[in-house]
Amino acid sequence: MQRTIGLELPKYKELCDLIYSYNSIANEHICEALCNNTISKSRLHQLLYSRIRKDQPNFPSALIQCARDNAVEMLKGNQFNTFTRKRIDSSIRFDLRTCKVFLLSGELQLTTLEGRKKYTIKIPNYFQKYFSWKVKAVTLGIEKKYLKLKVIIEGENPKQCIYHEVLGIDLGLKEFAVLSDGHFAPSTQINRMKRKYAHNRKILQSKGTRSAKKKLKYLSGRERRFMLGYNHLLTKKIASLPYGAFALEDLKGIRNGKKGRVFNRKRNSWAYFQFRKMLEYKAQNKGKQVILVDPKYTSQECNFCGYIDKENRKEITFHCKECGFQCHADLNASKNISLRGYKIFYRQAVVNQPYISNYEINKDRV
Repeated sequence: MQRTIGLELPKYKELCDLIYSYNSIANEHICEALCNNTISKSRLHQLLYSRIRKDQPNFPSALIQCARDNAVEMLKGNQFNTFTRKRIDSSIRFDLRTCKVFLLSGELQLTTLEGRKKYTIKIPNYFQKYFSWKVKAVTLGIEKKYLKLKVIIEGENPKQCIYHEVLGIDLGLKEFAVLSDGHFAPSTQINRMKRKYAHNRKILQSKGTRSAKKKLKYLSGRERRFMLGYNHLLTKKIASLPYGAFALEDLKGIRNGKKGRVFNRKRNSWAYFQFRKMLEYKAQNKGKQVILVDPKYTSQECNFCGYIDKENRKEITFHCKECGFQCHADLNASKNISLRGYKIFYRQAVVNQPYISNYEINKDRV
């Protein structure tokens, strides 16, 4: 199990210069890979390593390899897109050859253009529980007023929890989250906040003055931080519920469809993926898991009899045309998600059962 400790560093000149050089080398590898139509790390090493060492003799060789690996991973992630580029101030990665972190003493050692440098880092008390974990890597990026340091650590997986029930969670725009146990997390506060900031942005952008731009810069990030805090609180409450797994719809590709300007704006500002990632790591901390299910017909299928019909749902009301079952449409969908998640959860439990031979059983009885 891996976790990330986020820390801050002053904007040291040698570290900023290192970040700029690293990213330019990564972009050099991207261009060379596209020109030669290859994502082979060994091939890129043969093409570029000697040239980079000649052009930048002070740049550490281990970081050249890190930049090469980073470039290849970006190309693979973007499916060899020709427009792939690394921002000059984006974060860079250090492996165990180029960094050393002492969490107990608060000391950081990094390889720079001027050799190995030592820095003092302030670690909040909250992260003391991770001091015994093993440091795997470090990333460093440039923010507005400071350098953002992220320490990636690894520890043992927690014991699996004793609960065997699955909680279904239906995410939506009108009701942010509906749980299969009957609890609702409404979107009223979220929608009010989004309308407020959209209105303020519209007015300030129409002004175009220097003071308006300054105000826009001041307001930037507030909406994002609000959703971040909302998702943190909600996922923390859900992860602490007495369930062994949480089932969510696999909403990959949901933003691809076009259904009008207003609806597209609401859907594109919907933080469902952030909610899912937060729930995953919070559930993992408690020995639980998050299961992704097929979202097809979860809103049209009757949870009572299994009958599927588009006419079953009318806005927020679900009324089965076959058996007459009636309830809130999102609650019915969350129960269907729970049922599908339970089937996957039970299948995993059966597969993971240990095999014990008859000889071992009889041996224990003697």
